[in-house]
Amino acid sequence: MNRRLETILVALVIVLLAVTSPFQTVWADTHQETEDPAMRMGDLYANRGVFGQAITEYKRVLFFNQDEAIVSSVHAKIASCYQAQEQWPEAIFHLRRSIQTASSLEEIEDREFDLVTVLLAGGRDNEAELHLLRLREYSELDSTRVSLYLCVAYTYGGKWERAAEELRRAFPTAEVEDLRMREQIERLALLFTEAQSAGRKSANGATWLSTALPGAGQLYAGDPWDALNALVVNAGLITLIYAAVKQEWYLEGGLLFLYPFRRYYLGNRDNARLAAERRNLAVDERFRRQLLDGVLSLLEPGRCGGESQWRTAHHLRCPALTDSGGFAIFPAAYEVE
Repeated sequence: MNRRLETILVALVIVLLAVTSPFQTVWADTHQETEDPAMRMGDLYANRGVFGQAITEYKRVLFFNQDEAIVSSVHAKIASCYQAQEQWPEAIFHLRRSIQTASSLEEIEDREFDLVTVLLAGGRDNEAELHLLRLREYSELDSTRVSLYLCVAYTYGGKWERAAEELRRAFPTAEVEDLRMREQIERLALLFTEAQSAGRKSANGATWLSTALPGAGQLYAGDPWDALNALVVNAGLITLIYAAVKQEWYLEGGLLFLYPFRRYYLGNRDNARLAAERRNLAVDERFRRQLLDGVLSLLEPGRCGGESQWRTAHHLRCPALTDSGGFAIFPAAYEVE
């Protein structure tokens, strides 16, 4: 009797082990990341804004873990911490590692666009543009999202015609049913045209004008006070040199010509060029802010993905606009999920 009971108990134990073992394995796999103390500490530090400590904890997870799914997620979290500190090279490095180890197409797509966001926020517009053009070759990715990011990249780079083309590609007029949205897209297209044809000053022209008459280039570039300063200083030095030569003080006249006059005359030419460049940059920046404001206003929550990242990148590049009127800053974009 006892022998028979022992046999039944052993059989029950074997059955229980066979049934529960797969569930234990699945549970362990799904909870391995959250159970890791270093991962929990990293998430805690990141959400509190202590990004340096969070990075240390996440790197500890990488050191002791070789699971590609977890490694990809941890690299993405490290990149997010570096992004919050505006350490762009480190953020780009870890996002690329995250893409290399990602296990699904959805993760790859999200992190590819995260990488573009960091490139744009870091001012690496040309690199972001090339990356987006490579992404366009993959039919699996969201083409509308690629076009919108290219529109933003071209807008940052001052490539107004290309930016307008990408906007039309992202929102074809025939497919936009919302009348208000269609009107807004048309206004943006018109604004792109105005940005392209806006009057800009020639830096070389300003330089040559100030070569002929000190201060003329600054006046042409729209800086009348610097123009007046250049004219008065150079005219005063020429008067002193003339007076010295007339009195046969050739040494003094030569010294005045070689040092103060030469310095202020050449500086006047350089200032004219800089004034023209500053004016052109101001014109471009004014249009850039208005256009990015309009492009961002087209985004609805959940549309084209990563809305908070768009706004975060825009804040990093155009903080004055984001702080003062249009869009709230999204600190949640830096939080670890």
